[in-house]
Amino acid sequence: MNKVGIIGQGHVGATTSLVMAQRGKVGKIVIVDKNNAKAKSEQADLQDQIALLSTDTEIEVQDYNAEQWSKLKDLDIIIFCPGKISALLEHGGERDYELNLTSQMVHEIAPKIKASGFSGIIVTITNPCDVIARMLQEEIGVKTSQVIGTGTGLETARMHHAVGNATGHNYHDIQGYVLGEHGDKMFPAWSTVQVASQAINHFQLDLDKLAEDITDGGYTIFNGKHFTNNGIATWVNLIVEAILNDARIAMPVSAYDPNLKLYIGQVAIVRQTGIDEIVDLALNDHEQKAYQEAAQAIQANYNKVH
Repeated sequence: MNKVGIIGQGHVGATTSLVMAQRGKVGKIVIVDKNNAKAKSEQADLQDQIALLSTDTEIEVQDYNAEQWSKLKDLDIIIFCPGKISALLEHGGERDYELNLTSQMVHEIAPKIKASGFSGIIVTITNPCDVIARMLQEEIGVKTSQVIGTGTGLETARMHHAVGNATGHNYHDIQGYVLGEHGDKMFPAWSTVQVASQAINHFQLDLDKLAEDITDGGYTIFNGKHFTNNGIATWVNLIVEAILNDARIAMPVSAYDPNLKLYIGQVAIVRQTGIDEIVDLALNDHEQKAYQEAAQAIQANYNKVH
């Protein structure tokens, strides 16, 4: 039986649990939250849902206050998604602001994961995603390939949707990636983008305006409902399933760049052991500059907490 732990049961963690139970690809979900009553209530709610489905996922709770997080030891994957989204309301949803809070969460939780004996793959959602991925890897002590950030997967989906709307094509006809920071320093790698196998420059589009729309997409959602959950919960489930199935599939995630010595949004092959390899895209000069600028922004954030 495959087993996945989800640490944090806020809007994102609870929706991730919901989507995972509905898809029925995981045998057991272990949920953890600092508010144990919240974790137990989510367990009960999920069990009610599962009783109505054709799936048989087991739901367990790991007591946050337990001296040993023993239920994490034999998990295949841990999804790391604690946060405090309410603290962002006065800061316009800026992901970087969360670093003040989420870096402390890493310091508190990483030793518990390490002490449990967990040796699987960690997929982190918590923002700022690229910095938190690095902190988790360093503080838990696993291989760099064993930590994956959700990275620019959502931005890539938004780009596909935006380009589809602009060209009149179904967004499933769009190929290509958004890279860089999961944040304001993300950038569409237009040289990789095709529409129904035609290069993006075949179409008369305002690419700068499209890039702005992609960047603003997360803020649009946040400003309307004060959190984002559905898209990211679906994306992290796709990453989890790629790992469990040993899919060896190319995905835009936050992975370790050995040259820059940090995690950054790039295309990587995801399989059972985590990141198998980085796909070396032939970026143009403008895109290479944008990649370096994204790396500088990520490093600057990392330096704030180290």
